[in-house]
Amino acid sequence: MRVLFTTWAPGGHLVALVPLARAFLAAGHQVRVAVPGGCAAAVARAGLMPVPAGVLPRALGLPPAVARRSRGIWPADWPVRPGVLGPEQHGVLRALGDRRVAIAEAMAQGLVAYARCWQPELVVHDASTYAGTVAAAALGVPAVGQLWGSTALLRLDRQRLDGPPLPGYARLMRRYGADPAREPELWLDPCPPSLALPSPERRLPVRFVPYESPYEPPYGMPYESPHGAYEAAGEPSYDSVRQGPGPAPTRICAAWEDPAGPPAAVRAALRAAEARGVEVVRLGTAAEGRPPAGPLHRVLPGCRAVLHQGGGAAVLAAAVAGVPQLIVAPRPEQQLNGARVALTGAGAHTPAGLLDGSPRTARAAGVQLARDLFALLEQPSYVVAARALREEARSMPGPEAAVVRLTARPEDTRKAPHTW
Repeated sequence: MRVLFTTWAPGGHLVALVPLARAFLAAGHQVRVAVPGGCAAAVARAGLMPVPAGVLPRALGLPPAVARRSRGIWPADWPVRPGVLGPEQHGVLRALGDRRVAIAEAMAQGLVAYARCWQPELVVHDASTYAGTVAAAALGVPAVGQLWGSTALLRLDRQRLDGPPLPGYARLMRRYGADPAREPELWLDPCPPSLALPSPERRLPVRFVPYESPYEPPYGMPYESPHGAYEAAGEPSYDSVRQGPGPAPTRICAAWEDPAGPPAAVRAALRAAEARGVEVVRLGTAAEGRPPAGPLHRVLPGCRAVLHQGGGAAVLAAAVAGVPQLIVAPRPEQQLNGARVALTGAGAHTPAGLLDGSPRTARAAGVQLARDLFALLEQPSYVVAARALREEARSMPGPEAAVVRLTARPEDTRKAPHTW
C-alpha cells in the first residue's frame, strides 16, 4: 500500500506522525511525507522520505496575535460546550481556524499535484493539516487524522466548533471538486481514555510512542535508567522532600516550550525547590542558557514530578512514565489538558493567566506554585493516580495494530467505534 503522510510543521506535529509512518514501513508499505520546504530536513532526520508540498508564508509560522494575547480562564470542558464561550473566546478560535485554512491553501496545490502523480491509497495527516483531507477528497481515497495528545478533538475547521465548515475551508474543498462536508474517516488518538473528552467522531486508540531520531547520537543521560524509559518509569520514592544536599536528592523535571521561557512565577517556584535541596532537570526554554538535559521521555524515569505548560506530547510522556504533573497552562488547549490531568488525580493545574506577571508579585505566586509542586512529591495519592494513568496509557494498542486496522478493507475502516 502507498501511504502519504502530511503535516505543515516540524516539532510536535511531525513527531506525532513518525511512529505510525515507521510502523507502515516495517510492515512493507511505501511511505512518503509531504511537507512545506522548511520541514524537509526534520522529516529526513526521522528516517522518512520527504516530498514537497508548497511553501508557507513566514507570517503563518506564528499563532495569530489575538490568540497570543488571549488571557483568562477557559471552561474545563469548552470543546464539548462551545455555547458557554464568550465572543472574545470564539474570536480566538476563529482566528486559529482561519490560520489553519490559510496553511492548507498554501499547501494544497503542491500536495494535490504530488498525490495525483504518486496515487496513494491512504492519506494520513496531523489534526491541523487540513490540506490532507483536501488531497484525499480530490483523489477519492480515505483520509485519517492523527491527534497529538490533546484531550479533545478540536474542530477549528468549523464555525463555533460545531457549526458548518469555515467559509475559506469550504471554498478550498470546492476548488478541488470535493464536498466541504467531507471529513477524515478515522482519527488516531493517543490520549488515554480517562483524560479524553467525549466526541462523536470515530476515534481509534493508539499508544503514545516517544520519538527517537535514528540520526542523532545516543543521549549520555546521567538520569537514564539502564532498563529503558518504560520499565523504569514509575517507582518513585514516597519519602518526603529532603532538606539540603544528599547523596540521592529528590529530582524533578521542568520543561517549557514557549521561546520566551517560563513565567517569572515558575522560575521562582523552581528556585524555591532548589533551595530545599530538590534537583531540577531543565528542558527546552526552562534551561535558560544551560545545556538542555535531553529528550523528555529519557529524563522522566528518574524524576518524581514534572512541571510543564500542558502541551500534548509532554502530558502523554508523563502519563506513560507514571510521573505526577504540575501544569501551568498559558493557552486554551493547554488549560484543557491541565484540567483533565487534575481531574484524574495524577497532577495539579494552574492557568498561567492567574499568575500576575509583575516582579513584585512573582515571588508570592512562585511560593504558591512551589507548594503545589511539593504536594506532588509528598502526597502519595498523586503517585497512585499517576501509576494508574500509566497502566492505562501503556495498555493501548501500538502503531503496529493501527497499521493492521488501516490496511483493512475501506468498509472495515469505516466501522471503527465511535467511542472508546
